[in-house]
Amino acid sequence: MLEHPELLAIANKHRKSVAQVILRWHLERGIIVIPKSSNPERIKENSELFDFELNAEEMEHIRRLDTGKRYSVSPTGLMVHPIYIKLMKLFSRP
Repeated sequence: MLEHPELLAIANKHRKSVAQVILRWHLERGIIVIPKSSNPERIKENSELFDFELNAEEMEHIRRLDTGKRYSVSPTGLMVHPIYIKLMKLFSRP
């Protein structure tokens, strides 16, 4: 997704990175985001989300990019990546 042409266009318009646009999209939808990085530059970049807004058209364009694939926690709270499922079964045994 970080190289998707539509996301790159939106990011360039706002002079932000695609990652910042994605994080901002989540925030504008009322979703709490917890970005993770050990890279000081990315940590700084992840905090620079509050000096721009996405308009309704940009929000809709990004929404339409949803493929339905998830790689962490689904909205229902269930782990969906196969590795997470195996780990959860391993460590949650009584």
